[in-house]
Amino acid sequence: MVSLIAAGEVVERPAACVKELVENSLDAGATSVSISITGGGLDMIRVTDNGSGIEPGDLRLAFAPHATSKIGRAEELMGVATLGFRGEAIASISRVSRMSILSRRKGSDLGMQAENSGGEMGAIREAACAEGTQVQVKDLFFNAPVRKDFLKRPQRETALVAEIVQTMILARPDVAFRLMADNRQVYFSPGDGSLSGAVLSVFGVEVLKGLKEVDGAEQGAIIQGFVGVGEQARGSRAQQHFFLNGRAVRSKVLSQALEEACRHRVMIGRYPLCALHLKIPYNRVDVNVHPNKWEVRFADEGAVTAALMNAVADALQEAPLFNPPPLTLSPKAPPPASIQRREPEAVMPKPPRAMAARDSVAEKPLAAPVPEAQKPTEPEQVAHEELKRTPLNVIGVAFHTYILALHGESLLLIDQHALHERLLFDRMMARAGEKQDVQTLLTPRVMQLDYPAYQSFLAFGNDLAQAGFLAEDFGDRTVRLSGVPLALGEPLAEASFLSALDELQGQGTLKGRERLEKVILSACKHAVKGGERLPEGTLQALADEMVSSGITPTCPHGRPIVLALSRGELERRFGRIQK
Repeated sequence: MVSLIAAGEVVERPAACVKELVENSLDAGATSVSISITGGGLDMIRVTDNGSGIEPGDLRLAFAPHATSKIGRAEELMGVATLGFRGEAIASISRVSRMSILSRRKGSDLGMQAENSGGEMGAIREAACAEGTQVQVKDLFFNAPVRKDFLKRPQRETALVAEIVQTMILARPDVAFRLMADNRQVYFSPGDGSLSGAVLSVFGVEVLKGLKEVDGAEQGAIIQGFVGVGEQARGSRAQQHFFLNGRAVRSKVLSQALEEACRHRVMIGRYPLCALHLKIPYNRVDVNVHPNKWEVRFADEGAVTAALMNAVADALQEAPLFNPPPLTLSPKAPPPASIQRREPEAVMPKPPRAMAARDSVAEKPLAAPVPEAQKPTEPEQVAHEELKRTPLNVIGVAFHTYILALHGESLLLIDQHALHERLLFDRMMARAGEKQDVQTLLTPRVMQLDYPAYQSFLAFGNDLAQAGFLAEDFGDRTVRLSGVPLALGEPLAEASFLSALDELQGQGTLKGRERLEKVILSACKHAVKGGERLPEGTLQALADEMVSSGITPTCPHGRPIVLALSRGELERRFGRIQK
């Protein structure tokens, strides 16, 4: 039996230790869990709960590998209902720390205390304590110094612990959680059973107001929770939280299903935020995939992803962000293009050479100057040079997203968002060596951040200020934003600031200019959006600036700005000339 569940070492950093201890508390029926750490969890971790406690005779066994396993027969692995089931966590943690357990069973007059240092059992004695269990871990990895070399700074380890706790808060709204880091409260959740209350305690009231509620059921799966698109979307998948039968999981297939359902409502390079609970029969999922218990396998992956896509699509159907055609899970032909026209102002000079655009999207942002590997291709550069010599004549806009312009014998389609993003990025990076001009906000924004974003603000405040963001710490994960880069303006204040924090999370090793570039790059994502109606004069101004500034013909993320259709190509397609 041990060979089927043994996973070896499960504790690679303080956050993993906190996860294992909190899961033990939840399996013990706790309705209140308090976590306290110092020094990022390396100096001390203490988890206190009001669960059922440990029988005095079982206290020594708690430190033995697999002695507390919840699995008695191999068949039970396909129906695991508890968070922990291998019985390895306490044994693994005790081998690399100085550990003590203080526990009192419900109804008992006294508790018992056991100590273990580096895997060596110490005394077990009676002790006064409240009902429940308190586990304290000190000097984590004191006897494994090599492992410490692979850890991050204490501030980053604290942020990783906070990520685990915020996941637990969202997974179990019926449990009251409190996280203290270096004697400062990071999170507190009410434990009233309401997922909205849990979301409020993690992300704050402004985020909660912008989320859409999901509630659906099909093919044996129940999906409930919240999803955030549009301005609630984030710069990474870090805030995509999936829970399967109460267990937090990470799943590429669930992320892909979510993003497919949200694809008309989230810009490229952005990801939906979510807290989604899935309930399926326990015997239809395998949780014994990886020692950390994050990964799972579904017996019918297609049914689960279809149920998730349909539930999210239904939730978003009421308020489409960009007014796209109705979102369905089967492809439909797009509606006819809606084009606004006006008479050309001038006859274009002789036609330029054919323009070429990239077919693939570069995953890494372009730095300034542009790295050799990401410079425009020769056809792109030729077209770019022709644009610099020849004016454009804007004749309209399609889908309120693509500027239509005549350029000699070619019809150009210009992505207004990609163009504006490139113009902003170049404008701000040109002044990277000096402080950006600041637009003071008429009404400062006060935002409550999740802890990883708050840590990014504290760590990279100087870089944010250099980029033009004026913000100050208000305590309790709250920040007051009073100014933004002048190039962005007040309407983009909050969204661009949050994007910058997303981009900086976990980037402690970047050099100063690289960090500044990431801030500017993330801020520029909030340029003019596809689907945003712009006056004709603004469309022509964007096109004129594109020509006069001699920009690289791709957005900072590598997407093409301009596509061209020659007159000859159009006439061939309409059968006016032979191929």
